[in-house]
Amino acid sequence: MSESEELLSERVEEARSAFDRNVAMTMALIAVLLATDALFGHRAHTEELLNQAKASDQWAYYQAKTVRRTTFEVGSELARLAPAQTPEASGVIAGFRDTAARYERESKEIEEQAREYERERDQYARRADRYDLAEIFLEVSIVTCSLAILTKRRQIWLGSGAVAAVGVLIALTVWALH
Repeated sequence: MSESEELLSERVEEARSAFDRNVAMTMALIAVLLATDALFGHRAHTEELLNQAKASDQWAYYQAKTVRRTTFEVGSELARLAPAQTPEASGVIAGFRDTAARYERESKEIEEQAREYERERDQYARRADRYDLAEIFLEVSIVTCSLAILTKRRQIWLGSGAVAAVGVLIALTVWALH
């Protein structure tokens, strides 16, 4: 092998190793973005689950209030239908009706809170879905970077950057969701 061929071979190897370093740095950057996206995605899923649990608790509370209200409504109706109407019975009937009305008001407030938790749950679910989609793009980008190193193809490396950019944009759109 002549000296010029050796020099050419060294230059080609240096160019390849520089390319490999650049692609490896790109992979490292994408991995950081992926880890960040995954963290936000996991937090969004956690908030989604917490709000679902809160909504379920509120609906159970709502159901308990509704059962109590119905019990007092039945009690007031039974007391009203009792054959011996005494002054005390009128007070009991009024007390039953007042308690049933109070439970009705409280049930409406509880229902409103449960629906608010469900709205928050749905919002976090949409956020989590976006983060999950962005995660897919970032993972594909890392794989295509690996292919770029194996094939030494600059176009594949640039394509992986484009795929990563799409993933980042999808993740950033989470902040537009309200």
